[in-house]
Amino acid sequence: MRVPHRSGIAALVLASAACSPSPSDNQAAANIEATIAENQSSDAARGLPKSDAPNPVRAARTLPPAFLGRWGITPADCDFSRTDTKGLVTVFADKLSFYDSTAKIDALTHRSQYKVTADLIFTGEGRTWTKRAALELVTAGTALLRTEQSPAATYRYERC
Repeated sequence: MRVPHRSGIAALVLASAACSPSPSDNQAAANIEATIAENQSSDAARGLPKSDAPNPVRAARTLPPAFLGRWGITPADCDFSRTDTKGLVTVFADKLSFYDSTAKIDALTHRSQYKVTADLIFTGEGRTWTKRAALELVTAGTALLRTEQSPAATYRYERC
């Protein structure tokens, strides 16, 4: 069954209010608001978002798909059979996983589809710390640069 869009329902209610004897304009407006509210509640009950706008919390903490995957500083870091891949980083949509730590994305600023600045919350080896880092895809997306602040450091990874 096709569910009419909220604005279509509002237009339908307005059109029917204009074509037939109706209560006062205030009552017609109240009817429209009630219809829209009812449809929004129905959408929420079906698990649909209340609007077509993206979820700002999710968007602010999710890396673009081109960044996702396994990246290594050396070719040996990409070898699945090795257990000493200290230069490997696995990039997920919401975190970066290193050899001895994980960095959860706390905030993300998109500079372009190939460059972001991330506020990261690291945990590992019994400690927690924060860092800001720029992540940039270079060499046609085959290399990832991670540039950290305080202290400044740049790491270059190749896609595994």
